[in-house]
Amino acid sequence: MTQSNNFSFLAEHSPLLAQLGRSAEQTFSSDPNTTLIKLRQLGEAMAQDLASRFGIVFDAATSQADLLYKLQREIQLEQDILRLFHTLRVEGNKANHQFHTQHKDAMDGLKVARALAIWYHQGVSKNGADFKAGPFIPPQDPSIELRALQTQIEQLKVELGSTVQALENNQQFAAL
Repeated sequence: MTQSNNFSFLAEHSPLLAQLGRSAEQTFSSDPNTTLIKLRQLGEAMAQDLASRFGIVFDAATSQADLLYKLQREIQLEQDILRLFHTLRVEGNKANHQFHTQHKDAMDGLKVARALAIWYHQGVSKNGADFKAGPFIPPQDPSIELRALQTQIEQLKVELGSTVQALENNQQFAAL
């Protein structure tokens, strides 16, 4: 997979944040389920970093939902941003417990995580207000290739059927 820059800007804040985003992208093609789990971890790491920056107390027993509630209460986290955090949390939980994720769901998760990561970077970076993220670069969706192959197979079946019919007609004509 070509390395995208969808999350590389997070390295300025933490190698862990950049690695979680990169891992989510890298697993997209082969394991979209893991993509959502990694994105949940990315959301948790960003929330924990924000809590630390603002002196919000939490520990290993603090759930992500409770931490998000504290962030919302203490720093008046915007509802749209809170929704992005919760989306990553909920979808990551589904992936973790249901063991199966469609590529479309993982792609949607990557877009949500990217929007959240951009907000985070713009809020905590020294030059965040001037940051221009550029377009989202979607990872290759293997289902596109699969659909193209399925279409090609169907076309070949139709051609084969026509060829078989023509051969039978020729054999019948030769027999006459």
